[in-house]
Amino acid sequence: MIQHLTRSDRAANAHLFRTMHEDRKQVFVDTLNWDIPHDGVQEADQYDNDLADYLILRDVASGDHLGSVRLLPTTGSHMLADVFPFLCEGTLPRGPSVREITRLVVSPSVPVRDRLMVRNMLGRAMIEFGLEMGVTKYTAVCDFGFLTQLLSSGWHIKPLGMPQIVAGSLIGALQIRLDRHSLALTNEAWRHDMPVLRMIEHAPALVA
Repeated sequence: MIQHLTRSDRAANAHLFRTMHEDRKQVFVDTLNWDIPHDGVQEADQYDNDLADYLILRDVASGDHLGSVRLLPTTGSHMLADVFPFLCEGTLPRGPSVREITRLVVSPSVPVRDRLMVRNMLGRAMIEFGLEMGVTKYTAVCDFGFLTQLLSSGWHIKPLGMPQIVAGSLIGALQIRLDRHSLALTNEAWRHDMPVLRMIEHAPALVA
């Protein structure tokens, strides 16, 4: 099962969070060559804060991170508003029912034969989380290769602007509309047919 965790769960899941940040460094820095903060071992940024929600799949035997996605509220600071507003040709989608998808990653340790399954589990977990939490839209910034994959997922997806070259990569922003039909619309290549998400009760984060 995929767990919904927040930063308040970090102490009780220290190994899981550590291996998640290590995998993020391996994928985004070492493989994709993103120019983002890291300490040489782990990747983390200012959005890994008390407001972030994490959907994480862990290896039952080792406790290692296998895949995860970070979901950010859009009522305050978030990546599309702070870093990539130029990718959106109209008004930025934001509000209490809009979350931003960031740092979607499958661990390099996952065998090739299982990688699509982990990705699809994360995709379903985002839908389950959204329906549980009253999310009506997701936004995301991604490279053009993954953008084309998302456009074939079957979900209600709208590009927010034309893709642009940023730091040598073609990237674009998009919006995913979420409703009770989203699971049924997921096409075969992205489908995971069983529920995957285990929600955990969390106290609301305090915002200064």
